[in-house]
Amino acid sequence: MNKLAFPLPGHAVLRWWGVFVAVILSVPMRAGVVPGPAAAPAVELSAYRVVLHVDLSRGDDIKGDGSRQRPFAGLVAAIEAAGRPHAGGRVAVLVSAGRYRQPTLALKPHVDLYGGYASPGGERDIYRHATVLDGEGRQRIAFGADHARIDGFHFVDGQVRGKGAALLCDGNSPTVTHCLFIGNRTLIPWPWNPPLLHETAHDGGAVMVLNGAAPRIEQCLFYSNTTECGRGAALAADRGARPRVVANVFANNRAGLDDPMRSSDGGAVSYFDGSGGVFEDNVVVANESLTRNDAGGVFVALWSAPAIRRNVIVANEGGDDAGGLFLGGQEHRYDAPLDPYPPADRFEILVEGNLFVGNSNTSRNSGAMRVTMESRARFQDNVIAENAGGFYLQRSEVVAERNTVWQEWRFVEDKPTLGPSRFTGNILKGPADAVQARVTFAGNMAGEGVPGGPHLPVEDVFLADGLRGGLTDLRFDPVTLTTVLTTRERLPEGVELAGRAIKLGDNLARGGQWRVIARASGTELVIWGRLDAVTKAPAYFEVLRTFTPKASAAAGLGARRPNPKS
Repeated sequence: MNKLAFPLPGHAVLRWWGVFVAVILSVPMRAGVVPGPAAAPAVELSAYRVVLHVDLSRGDDIKGDGSRQRPFAGLVAAIEAAGRPHAGGRVAVLVSAGRYRQPTLALKPHVDLYGGYASPGGERDIYRHATVLDGEGRQRIAFGADHARIDGFHFVDGQVRGKGAALLCDGNSPTVTHCLFIGNRTLIPWPWNPPLLHETAHDGGAVMVLNGAAPRIEQCLFYSNTTECGRGAALAADRGARPRVVANVFANNRAGLDDPMRSSDGGAVSYFDGSGGVFEDNVVVANESLTRNDAGGVFVALWSAPAIRRNVIVANEGGDDAGGLFLGGQEHRYDAPLDPYPPADRFEILVEGNLFVGNSNTSRNSGAMRVTMESRARFQDNVIAENAGGFYLQRSEVVAERNTVWQEWRFVEDKPTLGPSRFTGNILKGPADAVQARVTFAGNMAGEGVPGGPHLPVEDVFLADGLRGGLTDLRFDPVTLTTVLTTRERLPEGVELAGRAIKLGDNLARGGQWRVIARASGTELVIWGRLDAVTKAPAYFEVLRTFTPKASAAAGLGARRPNPKS
């Protein structure tokens, strides 16, 4: 077994304990799924009847014809020149690097836009040859359209006193891939003086999806987007929307900058009013809901039920309940009766294969998540550890199977209209309080005070496959929106660290900042987004162990997360 030792405070030695296969098992994403935009995503131009070119510095909207030799200067001219294509005669628009300032762009069916080209027909790299759609802090950047694609663009500084400052998909479903959404903001409604708390305001700081829209949003990066008063600083879904949100990164977004009435749940993402779809293989890190709002990471409420699978949800801060994930069925009702409780075939939220680490909320009781207000949820193969407040369940129907909850948890309150809950095959360190709900516990590893049984006694049955060491340098990369750390010693070869939770600080025993590794090799650790303000590089790092049970552990207990190499 290979070992790597780095110096730590007090002349202690922290070591890497390597069981390579176990480390590989730690990443929850599917095989081949890499979160965030690829630098040079391939484009198959043979699928298009017409290919047009746009180049800001060389083009001309009057004399140009969209060819490589005579490109257009702006996207509006190119989209108009595309005419009215159909499914069998799609048009591709290839857009060279530059900062494009134009009126709000309306996507068009069967017209696909691709950014990141050095020149017409030249090299493509969406970072080196950034194609920027600039809202200039004064307008929405784009409207969506059915059967349209936008790929490889930077949506920057969109701002609107409405919903969706970068992109609004109102009843339409484009495909959005390999895009970066940076610094977009929705402003508070004006005037804004609702009679009750929790009224809907201007949701979707970057992207708003509503009225049944079902766009595909894949391998994008949402960084530093905000709402003044509205849910979902990066992305919001409402009124039966069903987006497919896959392999994106949500980092350093904040909801509720100016919210006196608690209408800004979901520091990164919000699902509301019967919305669904899939939310899978994403990284949700260091987002925040302010001014006593719920869910620093992902907020789900009012009979919404997306499938939440294989996400890494780390270091999110909730201004009220829930740091990482909030699940609620009923909405807050002050002036009307509650809805009847829907049957299971109409409402059940799947939460499967996720990692919750380092999340917190202001009262430190539901850092990982809060499940409440008559939710119905199925939890399978999740790992919950090292949060400031763990697995908080309240007035809900819950099925929990094969989860690892390596910290405090609680199930408080019941309601006669709800069905009973069931816990099977879990590793449950705790509980924090007496279980108050009607729950059947069978075949778990559980602490004293858990009814039912018999239970296996709680013991540490996990592989010691963490990684600890020292750091010498830190810098923020404004191009990729990542933070680059330099380690004192070379990292072990053959070990996949991407997607793992990492803690950084000068004294790790007393705490530190949790983040998520984007990539690692040699003496370089790259993490998504930006750290909270620091004046120098943290002295040490710790990559959290994977919580993979040892071969000698009892079969069928705890989370068994998928192997990305299989």
